[in-house]
Amino acid sequence: MNTTYPQPPALENFSLLELSPSKPASKRLPQRGKQSLDKAIVSCPIEIERLGVVKRTNTPYIVYRTPYGRGCTFIARKYLIQSLLSLLGICDRPGEPITRISISEYRLTVEQGETLYTLGDREVFDYLERQNQAAIEALQVKLLPQQILVWNPLNGHINQVNPEGCSCNDTLYRQFFCKHRVAAHLYLRNQGWGSLGTYFKPTDPGWSEGNC
Repeated sequence: MNTTYPQPPALENFSLLELSPSKPASKRLPQRGKQSLDKAIVSCPIEIERLGVVKRTNTPYIVYRTPYGRGCTFIARKYLIQSLLSLLGICDRPGEPITRISISEYRLTVEQGETLYTLGDREVFDYLERQNQAAIEALQVKLLPQQILVWNPLNGHINQVNPEGCSCNDTLYRQFFCKHRVAAHLYLRNQGWGSLGTYFKPTDPGWSEGNC
């Protein structure tokens, strides 16, 4: 059975994407395996309730709700560290290696060199939810001068990421780390740009760091 997708809106240069639609994501929970930021740790939308650590093994885990019920998934420590690096990077904070993470009730403390960052647990939960959703939808990225197009192959929607934020309807995080900005940031990092701020800075001297 062939699956068809709506045609994307007519945006200048968008035809350069030349991408084929992705298959719809499975609704099954993930099997054990290597975790990476471009793969969903849970293959359906999640609302994280808690992030904890198993004391005996020092293994992080998340407790979450889905449209199909509640669940708990262990996450690799490397996955959590890379996620926190991306959260800090998307806010244009220094990209130094994380040397220590402390998880306590209501907050996380992240140590980068001699700098300590305190992150509210809800901020971390919201970022992980959006990063997971970006992976589920296999969002595709196209770089253009002073903007980035992010295409959702499952529904044909296109959103524009620019120095001010994103054109999506994520009213809470479209200026910081909506799923489209997360996808764009991870793509730029993989391409060696470092971050969204680094990509926009060369031709936009008015771009200010520290948006988050």
